[in-house]
Amino acid sequence: MKINRTFIPFDVKLLNIIWCFDRKTNQVKVILKDEGDWTLPETYLIQDEDVLDATIRLTHELTGQTVSPKNIEQLETLTDPKRVVDGKRLVTMVYMTYLPEFPNMMTSTLELFTLENLNSHYYFTKGEKQLAVATVDTEAEYYQKRLRKNKFYQVNDYVLKKACLRIRHSLDTQPDILRILGEAFTLREARSLYAPFLGVSFHEIDNSNFKKTHQRLFREIGKANKRGPGRPASLYRLRF
Repeated sequence: MKINRTFIPFDVKLLNIIWCFDRKTNQVKVILKDEGDWTLPETYLIQDEDVLDATIRLTHELTGQTVSPKNIEQLETLTDPKRVVDGKRLVTMVYMTYLPEFPNMMTSTLELFTLENLNSHYYFTKGEKQLAVATVDTEAEYYQKRLRKNKFYQVNDYVLKKACLRIRHSLDTQPDILRILGEAFTLREARSLYAPFLGVSFHEIDNSNFKKTHQRLFREIGKANKRGPGRPASLYRLRF
């Protein structure tokens, strides 16, 4: 039996979740763009450019930093049939970039939002602004429950939830998120990074136990510059 199929044109976009760490406040942050709605940075692919190159390009355009491919991780590809814009299917590839240095913003429309975990729910906050991640678990469910007129293809709250969960589940096995701490970091900084993903205060993560259970993931390389009384903190570097 002959099956009739209708093929429609499609566009491919990249959505880039750029993570960074503020050492002044010991907070995990993500870059959002003000376009009426707060949105993650995105771009179309240009000719002769693959998705990895597009991620590196977009990150450099926004922050001035050229990141290594090891600081980039693919998260998900959004392909729901309801993602149609101007008569074309929109396929969006979602990547995460782990920025090794705190960024100098290249445009006034960019802002840094802080990751927080309140009552086991992830939020991104800046001042009085509070952006919650989606409550659904799949892309299809998102479109069933969160369809927004003229903006239904903007699924930032959904992909940010997926990103937080991906990172949380990898913290004890392959914590690439630690790359936002740069080449060297203290255990206090690592615990401060883990805390919002786990939904606890960093004080609740015991320093000695954390070092013991994660020593296979990073190694001691020296001491930090002393800035006050007491012994200087040890510095660590990822083993992978």
